[in-house]
Amino acid sequence: MKGGGLRRLTFMFLVAFLVWSSSIETCIARKSKHWRQRRHAASVSLYKKKTKDHSHGHHNYHNGGTKTKPPPYKTTPPSPKVKAPPSPQPKVKVPSIPPPQKGYGNGQQSKVFDVLHFGAKGDGKTDDTKAFQAAWAAACKVQASTVVVPAKFIFLVGPISFSGPYCQANIVFQLDGTILAPTDSKPWGKGILQWLEFTKLKGITVQGKGIIDGRGSGWWLDAPYEDPYDDERKLIIPLNNTVQERPPMPVRNELSGKMPSIKPTALRFYGSFNVTVTGITIQNSPQCHLKFDNCIGVVVHDMSVSSPGDSPNTDGIHLQNSKDVLIHGTTLACGNLFQYLASK
Repeated sequence: MKGGGLRRLTFMFLVAFLVWSSSIETCIARKSKHWRQRRHAASVSLYKKKTKDHSHGHHNYHNGGTKTKPPPYKTTPPSPKVKAPPSPQPKVKVPSIPPPQKGYGNGQQSKVFDVLHFGAKGDGKTDDTKAFQAAWAAACKVQASTVVVPAKFIFLVGPISFSGPYCQANIVFQLDGTILAPTDSKPWGKGILQWLEFTKLKGITVQGKGIIDGRGSGWWLDAPYEDPYDDERKLIIPLNNTVQERPPMPVRNELSGKMPSIKPTALRFYGSFNVTVTGITIQNSPQCHLKFDNCIGVVVHDMSVSSPGDSPNTDGIHLQNSKDVLIHGTTLACGNLFQYLASK
């Protein structure tokens, strides 16, 4: 009796357990089904949303649309810079450009100075003295420079001194034209001892094929025998024991009585070293044609001196207080050919 009751109780307990287990499985199955349905619905919703967004973006792309950009930050524009007025610059004086001269080029300083480029006319009538002075002043500053007196021109030049002692060395005076002395008494004042003078120079050369014409006939008639440093009249030896105090002179000139009593030397060098004169012709000097005074190292060659044979005291070459002098190949045809005073 007891054993049967126990079996029945056990069976009932097993049936209850099975019923309880099946109810739990059914509950779990229902809950799982609802979870899967909700998950599926959420997935479908998310997929539709993505598809909608994609199609909308694709549509905007084909219609030329662009992705919206965030609005730029608003910034205040920079204030414009106020430029200060430019400070006035000092005016620079531009030196006047001299006319073109031979020797310019490659940035080098000219060494050739043509008197025509300094205003000389060369017509034989216009006074070109200032042009010669300007050309010399420029050449004086340049070592081994050349002053050019060009051929085929006639230059009227008054008394002038091409002087140092601050000139550079080895200057060449290239004389190929003609230089005339003035026949008017005004440029000579009360009397001048030299017409063209080179003084206190080192290494001066006068060369070329040109002519220095002193036009001395007006001077010769006025004072035929008055020489400030040479009483030539005492050296005249009469042929018939008679001496005329003032013999007649064949030279005549319309300027008689107008020129000063002191007659100038045509070309004089004073106090200079290494002097060379070559090639030129000196003619019709009022007194001496070529004079060297207190010079050292003189060379004269292949030049000519000429004046009428009856022209008074027109020494060809006059040497005074000079030394180391060499003269050769020179033609002298004038009143006195050569005079040598206290020279070595």
